[in-house]
Amino acid sequence: MTVKFKDAATPDQVAALDAALAALPGQIDLIRRTRHGRDLGERPTNADYALVSEFAHAEAFYAYLEHPAHQALARDHLIPLADSFHSAQFLTED
Repeated sequence: MTVKFKDAATPDQVAALDAALAALPGQIDLIRRTRHGRDLGERPTNADYALVSEFAHAEAFYAYLEHPAHQALARDHLIPLADSFHSAQFLTED
């Protein structure tokens, strides 16, 4: 997922999102691995933040979407900050 923050998003709000994302794998055992962070600012058209989460299978991903901890993170941290966000799902070979 990539996120473009609202102009009013503060560094403290972004830090809180970062902390909440870091804590999520400990709350939801369906997540295999999560990587996330601020954009490096190398290109002016980039998003502000990116998240990559890995799941064992599609069913785990769909269960993650409905998990209360994921719902709370979206409600409390992502939606208030995001001007826009885009996601994509793809398969990888282990």
